[in-house]
Amino acid sequence: MACLVIATSTAAGQETSLTAPTDLHREPEGTPLVSLPAGAPLETGEVKGDWKEATVDGWVYTASTSRTKREGFDLVVTADEGENLRAAPNGRIVGRLREGTLLERVGAKGKWTHVRRDGWVPRRAVMPRRSPAQGQAPRAAPPPAAQAKAAAAAAPPAKPAPAPADEEPMELARQVSLSAAPDGPPLATVQGGVPARVVGRAAGWVKVQVDGWIKEEDLKPSESGAVMGVTAEEVRTSPDRYVGQTLQWRLQLIAVQSADELRSEMAPGQPYLLMRGPLPEPGFVYVTIPAERVADFRALPPLRELVLRLTIRAARTRYLTTPVAELVSVVSGMEGSQEGP
Repeated sequence: MACLVIATSTAAGQETSLTAPTDLHREPEGTPLVSLPAGAPLETGEVKGDWKEATVDGWVYTASTSRTKREGFDLVVTADEGENLRAAPNGRIVGRLREGTLLERVGAKGKWTHVRRDGWVPRRAVMPRRSPAQGQAPRAAPPPAAQAKAAAAAAPPAKPAPAPADEEPMELARQVSLSAAPDGPPLATVQGGVPARVVGRAAGWVKVQVDGWIKEEDLKPSESGAVMGVTAEEVRTSPDRYVGQTLQWRLQLIAVQSADELRSEMAPGQPYLLMRGPLPEPGFVYVTIPAERVADFRALPPLRELVLRLTIRAARTRYLTTPVAELVSVVSGMEGSQEGP
């Protein structure tokens, strides 16, 4: 499990946890680097006034970083909207790294990099855990190697580490509506108590898989051929899976623009839509459109929400984490539009 550990070696370190969401800052009252959720465990060290020193440790998607030698660090976060810090490769999100944050590289595994960063958190956001006098047993020192086997047999079973997001066992707490995307229309109703597997998270929503059986005669090929419920993060994380796939996304139109040399994934002068989403995600998507459709989209009111079917052409651009897609059809959002390109 990714956790916060002491930033400097000291015998005075104290196990603590965050009582409220807060940021890890570069220095007391300095630049925020990492957003942390309430309840995050940490071990604090030096105290300066209203601040405590700590270090954040976890895994980041390597493509969202670049090599650097600035200030003695190894990596810098280059994703324009920042990047998630995870407990394990593609695992549970334990923080949000901001763009430009410098990181120490600890190791790597596949497309993921193990990173660490020291900083400061407000003392008011930190709550000490119970001391042994309050009923919590102190942590025992590791047994000698000769006694390790006997100690392991005598000790109670260790609590398993939290499963990564794509393996986390859960069940539905109550009857719920199942939607194809966050804030999307309901597809079905699922009863409480049904086992579900968490496969992703976005803006307060959880993507789950629920297994079940239906009769073969009740199934038919999809008429649209579009995959629903895929997040932009999933596209960036698994480009081999999603590039070339047709997805259905709800997006917010920001502007109609023309491609330049900084967006080499599109032909120079190619008309494209700068869009926010897929909603409710806060990032952006480039959607290329035919030249004859430019006037249609320019006529739309600002910030119009559209449901589009589009084919993913690139999981991200060379310089940004923005996916590039090609318009297939407009599902809804354009007055008088017909389904089709």
